[in-house]
Amino acid sequence: MMACSSPAAIVVEKEEEDETQLIDQRGAAVEDMPETPPKRRKMGNKYGAFESKEQEQLKKCEKLESKARKVLNMAYEKLFTALSRGQMPDGIKYLKERMDTLKKKTSLDPICIGFLGRTGAGKSSLLNAMIGKRLFLPVSGNRACTSCIVQVKRSKNDYCEATIHLLSEEEWKDELKNLVEVLRKTGDDYEDDNSDESVSEAIDKLCTLYGAGAENKSYEELLQTKMTVTIPARRVIQLKEKEAEGFSKALDPYIRVGDGDCKALCPWPLIKNVEVTIPGSDILPEGITFVDIPGTGDFNSKRDEMWEKSIETCSVLWIISDIERVLGEKVQGSLLDAGIKAYIGGICMDMAMVVTKSDKLNLEEYKRERGNKDVPIKNKRDAILERNEDVKRKKEKSMKEKLKRRLLPDSELLLKPHLVYTVSATEFWEAAHLSPEETEIPELRKNIRRIYLNEKKKLVTDYVNEVLGLLLLAENFGSEEHLLEQHFQESGVEEFMNKEIDTLGRNLERCFSEIEQPLCDGVKHARTNYKKIVDRMLTRDDGYKGFHRTLKAVCLKNGVYASKVFARIDFNENLARPLYEKIEGTFGGIFRIQRITRTSLWAQLENFKAAVQEKIRQIGRDNKLPNDHTKIKTCIHEIDVILMKLRQKILTKKTGIYQTLPIAIQDVLKPHYQEASRVSGFQSCQKMQGILRENIEKEVAKKMFEKAKSKMMSYFLELKGEIMATLEKETSVVLKLILLQHEQLAVRLPDIENECREIKRLHSMLQTID
Repeated sequence: MMACSSPAAIVVEKEEEDETQLIDQRGAAVEDMPETPPKRRKMGNKYGAFESKEQEQLKKCEKLESKARKVLNMAYEKLFTALSRGQMPDGIKYLKERMDTLKKKTSLDPICIGFLGRTGAGKSSLLNAMIGKRLFLPVSGNRACTSCIVQVKRSKNDYCEATIHLLSEEEWKDELKNLVEVLRKTGDDYEDDNSDESVSEAIDKLCTLYGAGAENKSYEELLQTKMTVTIPARRVIQLKEKEAEGFSKALDPYIRVGDGDCKALCPWPLIKNVEVTIPGSDILPEGITFVDIPGTGDFNSKRDEMWEKSIETCSVLWIISDIERVLGEKVQGSLLDAGIKAYIGGICMDMAMVVTKSDKLNLEEYKRERGNKDVPIKNKRDAILERNEDVKRKKEKSMKEKLKRRLLPDSELLLKPHLVYTVSATEFWEAAHLSPEETEIPELRKNIRRIYLNEKKKLVTDYVNEVLGLLLLAENFGSEEHLLEQHFQESGVEEFMNKEIDTLGRNLERCFSEIEQPLCDGVKHARTNYKKIVDRMLTRDDGYKGFHRTLKAVCLKNGVYASKVFARIDFNENLARPLYEKIEGTFGGIFRIQRITRTSLWAQLENFKAAVQEKIRQIGRDNKLPNDHTKIKTCIHEIDVILMKLRQKILTKKTGIYQTLPIAIQDVLKPHYQEASRVSGFQSCQKMQGILRENIEKEVAKKMFEKAKSKMMSYFLELKGEIMATLEKETSVVLKLILLQHEQLAVRLPDIENECREIKRLHSMLQTID
């Protein structure tokens, strides 16, 4: 039996503050050191994960970003030291707040790569291969994994560390109440052998935390029962080890559910999520976070919320399935649906299916099953590669058929050359039959590098753009050119901007109204088909033994039951599916960023930007001002920055809008779910089914689907209002700053001409990075 933990691995809570302080001191010292200090070389080459050309691009990006930060800091010190003792005008306060925010901005938001798959699908083995550490994360083996989410990222420390977050006391009480309710005996239990998954999971959790016989106790009794495990006061457990092997052993019981002593010592039912950091590596780029997203969610509300949130925040999603189940597993369809939802309604920019354990093949059996084909199979390598190609062809065909039904025909995902990868972590390490390239691990790494590099270049460009805009604004405060202020005021540029914002509002209304007819069609579709959907939800192909337990669990969680074995059960999502079938193409078209059409949201914003910037240029031309006049360039540049920042706000709102439909349905049905969950006694299953059927029918008659449609349209209207309010506020402030005259300031602002010149140079250099 593997030890649960080593004493050295657990950091005592009272020591945590000292350790954090030590790390901070190290970080501060490192910043003052030369670029490649000898003591840090063992940490690995910062750019080692990339090929030489990619390394050069990254180095250029980071060098330019570093210089831009220094320029910003120097300008900040010059500008605001002089003003810190006096009363700042509103315009200067605005500028200072913008600079404060920009100074704190990270160089690269984490790029999350999500591994979405059921327990035992090979996620941990694949993740270990991706980071180049074979036995780093414990693999499932014959023991089941916990349902917690595990994040792995690179750090600047020279040790491995894990932070294990536990459910709060209130979060656990909420789950405890539901677990006890699932186990409550009813008249239908006479033939129940506790084989239902919801029951066995509830018993396992209670006995782990409260000891044998806990499943027979009431909720009140369990609250008075002392737990058999020790819970830290802060409900956080920290592990730290110098060597990866020792760290893996310490982490093992928190990642996997074991038996005996190991199981008793570790509070796995309380684990919410685990954050793992590893020392710098030549394999894992800094800024990449791998996220192991288990199963199809969790019975605990908080963990299930984190499951959904993790999918929403992933830039890349890999649907993981092992080779022996890939062609017939139902869970896969549920996971693929979750991935498509994230692609349409979230920030996900890429998705693929990754088929693991491709080396698992019995050569003689495979030869017999394939029959007498034209090309004979000589060895296991040929058999593996042939089967891989066959699996790819079949899965890509079925995936594309599903994607075509839900995405626009020219969607970037549909145009990808590869949607399916067949990998073998075992062969990657052992190379018994396949070369490293044939395991396709290197190809997956290449894809991650490409995404990372593109995102890094984009973020650095955006950062330098914003610094340039701020310094141009600041430079204007010291300008004594009053002629342009008069031109601006006489040109009516502010009135023009307000008019264009009003025009944008009307265009946004037309843009968002594109979804109304598909939503109306969706409502009709849902009203026509909801009874069939309800029948599918409330019937079971493999018999009804124990089904009352599962149905109770679904009702306790307001229509959602996340199972580790079965596909995710979500009544609200099922009822909303007919609406989604009608709107997904239109929804994707409204928010698409690449290959935008003239009716898309981004096209309307670009039209607004072009009109306003052309007006500003026209003012310059009318008054025979040079093309590079400072105030003209400043105004044009700030409009770019305003739209760039607005884009991120829109992407955040997009996710909430897309999820409106099942949430609205859940809100309507919540009282009926709760009523059904309280049913007990003989024939409780039939009673719960009756309550749900009857009340869903009533709510449909009371326009449940129409309410969901109206809710989504109201969120579109809200988004339109936020876009217009943001533009009105930001453009008004920019104009006031540009027209702010030198005499209006209480003190003379320092000269930042050199800083402006340098940031312009850096901005030009960025354009040369390809």
